[in-house]
Amino acid sequence: MAKHIVKKSLALALTAAIGGMTFISSAPAASAESPTNVGLAAHALRAYREGWQYVWGGTSYGYVDCSGLIASYYGVGGVRVDMLASSSEWGYMSNGIPNIHGLGLHSPGHIGVYIGSGMAVDARDEYSGMVYHNVYSRSWTEWFKVAGVSYPDSGWVLFDGDSFYYENGEYIVNTSRTFDGVTYYFDGSGVSNIDPPSDAYQSTDYSSTSNNSSGNSNQSYYDDDNNTGYYDDDDDNNTGYYDDDDDNNTGYYDDDDDDDDYDAEAERLAEEERQRQAEEAEAQRLKEEAEQREREEAERKAKEEAERKAKEEAERKAKEEAERKAKEEAEKKAKEEAERKAAEEKRKAEENAVIAEYDYEDDDESKTVASIQTRLYELGYLTNKATGYYGEDTVNAVMLFQNNNDLEVTGIVTAKTYKVLKSNKAKNDFSFLEQGAFDGGTSLPVTALQERLAELKYYYDEITGFYGELTSSAVKQFQKNNELEATGSADPDTQLKIFSSDAKVNPFAGSVSYGESGSLVAKLQKRLIELRYFPGVVTDKFDDATLEAVHSYQKAAGLKEDERLTAEQLEVLYSDEAVKPADYSTMKFGFSGEDVAQLQSRLASLKYYDGKTSGVYSKAVVSAVENFQKDFDLEVTGWADEKTQEAIKTESQRETVHAGEQLILKTAAISDNALAGIADVKTAEIVLNTANEQTEFTRMLVVLGTVFAAALLFAVVFIAELKKKAAAKQYVHKK
Repeated sequence: MAKHIVKKSLALALTAAIGGMTFISSAPAASAESPTNVGLAAHALRAYREGWQYVWGGTSYGYVDCSGLIASYYGVGGVRVDMLASSSEWGYMSNGIPNIHGLGLHSPGHIGVYIGSGMAVDARDEYSGMVYHNVYSRSWTEWFKVAGVSYPDSGWVLFDGDSFYYENGEYIVNTSRTFDGVTYYFDGSGVSNIDPPSDAYQSTDYSSTSNNSSGNSNQSYYDDDNNTGYYDDDDDNNTGYYDDDDDNNTGYYDDDDDDDDYDAEAERLAEEERQRQAEEAEAQRLKEEAEQREREEAERKAKEEAERKAKEEAERKAKEEAERKAKEEAEKKAKEEAERKAAEEKRKAEENAVIAEYDYEDDDESKTVASIQTRLYELGYLTNKATGYYGEDTVNAVMLFQNNNDLEVTGIVTAKTYKVLKSNKAKNDFSFLEQGAFDGGTSLPVTALQERLAELKYYYDEITGFYGELTSSAVKQFQKNNELEATGSADPDTQLKIFSSDAKVNPFAGSVSYGESGSLVAKLQKRLIELRYFPGVVTDKFDDATLEAVHSYQKAAGLKEDERLTAEQLEVLYSDEAVKPADYSTMKFGFSGEDVAQLQSRLASLKYYDGKTSGVYSKAVVSAVENFQKDFDLEVTGWADEKTQEAIKTESQRETVHAGEQLILKTAAISDNALAGIADVKTAEIVLNTANEQTEFTRMLVVLGTVFAAALLFAVVFIAELKKKAAAKQYVHKK
């Protein structure tokens, strides 16, 4: 039994020595096949299935540690104590692991092999031995491609009896592909539902027993048949490089239970080798522990990269990385400290610096108070424009602003208050205004609104403090020109725009257009009535009837028909240059003027009109004209065209002459009647009748006739009185 142990130990020692030389030179062991990723995965899987033992520093068949599991496959892995650093490609497990067989797995102080489909194998420790587990059940931090192993870019591979297909360096999953008319389906583990032709494989699992079961009887890295392999671990009677069977034949190392080839020298060498390996393993352990402590310290200092674990890498790279992290951390802390100090200083300045307060007043150089007042006016806290003096109104406005904007309410404008006041985030104090709203007490929002609209050339009427139809019309026009919803109501957003410095001045200032109302419209309607384009009444509203009259004027004046009259066009309209309509002389319903008053007088003298001489062509005038036209065989329209006017004038003059003749006769009769003692009664009757019958011209004649008659009457009465007195004297005298 002792002999068996010695020979076993010697074989292990020499194997480790050979393996160590192989790692240093980074050259794989000679074999019939080159190292592949599926070969490495199968190697690890076989180690698990055969129950290899965990031996610190071991790299021989059946006896390995974590890195020895990889190194025992063709001597791959590069520098054994830092296989991750020897890799050409690696990544963090936190980002997921690629679909690649035979990847190396790393966590601080430990190495494993990813065999694909979410599973891994590692030589855990002396108690656990070989462990087959879900790759995410252990805290692996990085994956890496093992140095010396070839990884396919594309094509078929055979692993553990299953077929996989690689594209872009990874085997595909949950999909299908069609090759040469055959469709292959790949499940979530990447396994194809059918195998391709045997010559389609780019890489084959030569170390897997499943491959041997498929009929391969050639020499492989491990040999479990009746032929000779690198390791001959079968139960035949043949010799391999290592012969670990139970026969009585001799291999290069004979580890069976016979008594052949006992060599004391070999046992001594094996003992020395074991001692050397133990010392190297201890030294290696101490070195790895020191490196682990160094990495943990670097990770502690670099908190911002908590997800990244310290790598086991060369001393130079670790030192540079630690210096870089330390520099970044120092710069970050310095920047944060500088920002903290700056913020603290700024906060103190905002709290203590006074920009303006009560009784401050601007001078020729400073306009600070005016600037504050202007902004408060724009936000609806002040209803008056800037004065440059910080009085009680300004104090109250500032206090209200501070309260609405969650600032300390002091009435003093500090740097902090000033900053918020000037920012786009400053809250306004506008309330919703619509038709029917009116000012009350010291609150004058409607008055301020009307004044601002007047300043912007939208409002032309009296500042009343009442939100009526005229104010609504002005607001609606402002909203249209400033790309706001044209509602006519002054919501807070509309008021904020109206009182802002970038509010658009009315581009059509002084003009009137359809839908508007106000004094400008009333003035337009009056002028259109004067020019006989508009037969309606003044309503202050630019309605359909007004628009029709405007179109008539525009057509007569050679202008393009439009819903708007510009300021320049209105200037011409209100001048003597305004074009009159072709039928200007024809008087119609709604027209007014001296000619209408004259027409009313003439119709009255002809007993067709008994209304007031108002100068307005009313319905009563229309009816009178219609009756006249009927009596004189004219076209009955109710309009006084030139023909009708001439007929009325002629008939009125005829009546005037007739009235004059009658006046003379009546005057003569007055004299006779006066002498008879009844002149006073008849004279009054004549004057009264004459006043009701005459036209304007007739009235003048009547007045003159009356004066003449009165004078004549006075003379007659005077003479009669003299005669009476004379008769009385004579009577007295006779008596």
